[in-house]
Amino acid sequence: MELGEIIGYALSALGGGGIASIFNWRINKRKANAEVKTDELENLRKTMQDFYDPLVKKQNERITELESEVKVLREERREMELAYQKQIQILQKQIVEISKAIGIKVNERARDEKTGRYTKGEKNLSL
Repeated sequence: MELGEIIGYALSALGGGGIASIFNWRINKRKANAEVKTDELENLRKTMQDFYDPLVKKQNERITELESEVKVLREERREMELAYQKQIQILQKQIVEISKAIGIKVNERARDEKTGRYTKGEKNLSL
């Protein structure tokens, strides 16, 4: 073999390996950049999760608390409305009984619901 051939083979071996190494280097560089971006995104996601998870949990607890409080208040309001209606019925019966006891004709002396004035026509106050 001649020296020129040996140098040619050596250069082609180095050139082929060099080109392959350049391609590998570029591919590895892109992979490394993608991994860095992936790691950055994962760190950002974890940071946001660490920050927001306690807030979300606290808000959910507060919402549950408020829902139960609203439920209790609604039940109390219903009970008060029923008690109010019963009290009105009792008072109406007492008015009718008192009016009968003192001799006032209740049907003739009824008040108009809108104006509060006595009506001329008959109005039944009994329940």
